[in-house]
Amino acid sequence: MKSVNLLLKLILDYFLAVILIIIFFIPIMLISLLIYFIDGGSIFFIQSRAGFNGKLINVYKFKTINNFNRKKTVSKFGKFLRITRLDEIPQILNILKGDLSFVGPRPLYKKYVRLYNSSQKKRLTMKPGITGWAQINGDNNISWKKKFELDLWYINNFNIFVDIKIIVNTVFFFTKNIIFYNKVKYKKKVIDKEFNGKN
Repeated sequence: MKSVNLLLKLILDYFLAVILIIIFFIPIMLISLLIYFIDGGSIFFIQSRAGFNGKLINVYKFKTINNFNRKKTVSKFGKFLRITRLDEIPQILNILKGDLSFVGPRPLYKKYVRLYNSSQKKRLTMKPGITGWAQINGDNNISWKKKFELDLWYINNFNIFVDIKIIVNTVFFFTKNIIFYNKVKYKKKVIDKEFNGKN
């Protein structure tokens, strides 16, 4: 049964990725132009993360940090992209490459892998995702410990219907943040702290 769910997950990933590339084509072009003219330099931010089985992957995002006068700061437009999660759109390319799924544990830094305990290592047994069970149940406002617990719950209870539920909730969250952007407070969250294997 799990193999059937994994096949359905793969089909859903590629189907949605193609559809979203078409839907977001114009917004992607507009965001790219705005980043280029407002913040200058490169449009994308590429970061190495641990993927399936700990394999190193390059994750794509829209750039949200400018580097004027050698001082890195989040630009006003970058702040908007982060709060609304529009900076995550380029990760659709990661899905088409086969590095990510729409749903799964978020890909973390490679340096964190050596700090995982035996149960936390299980999160590497599924392809990482753009969104996940942890993201719709606290996201950046929960501790690392809680986030790992939610990731492991997803892996142990995975099926295509759970994925669809997470995707629907993510769309709601995504849309809400765009509509109510001015009411969303952008502040340093719990998850911004470095994972140390104990927190």
